[in-house]
Amino acid sequence: MKKYFFIVFVFAMSLSSTIYAQNTKTAPEDFNVFFKKFNEDKKFQITRVVFPLKYKMNNDDLELTDYTMTKEKYKALNLNNKADEKYLKRTISVKKNTATLQQRGLDNGIYTDYIFELKDNKWFLKTWVDEST
Repeated sequence: MKKYFFIVFVFAMSLSSTIYAQNTKTAPEDFNVFFKKFNEDKKFQITRVVFPLKYKMNNDDLELTDYTMTKEKYKALNLNNKADEKYLKRTISVKKNTATLQQRGLDNGIYTDYIFELKDNKWFLKTWVDEST
């Protein structure tokens, strides 16, 4: 009898912890905290890029063309470099599940958007569109 009681007790405990885990949701990651770490820590950055990375960029004829980059070809980005502020304006727009970093050159042809998405309460670089001339 004690054996059956123990088995029922263990089953009930595992069931209640499963239900608790399902009802406990983590809060979405703060984009500003993520963005700071994304630019400071290259190892963290590579874990927060969706690979294969699909992006658009002007080709030599200034036609917007689709490209794909593997994890092996990816080079870490610094999207928050203060030295760039002399010739670049940055605007970040954060919505519920997406964030867009717009980089606009000051009389130099730079025109790039970096798109991030919130997936499982974590931010990831999803793509970018570089229409620079």
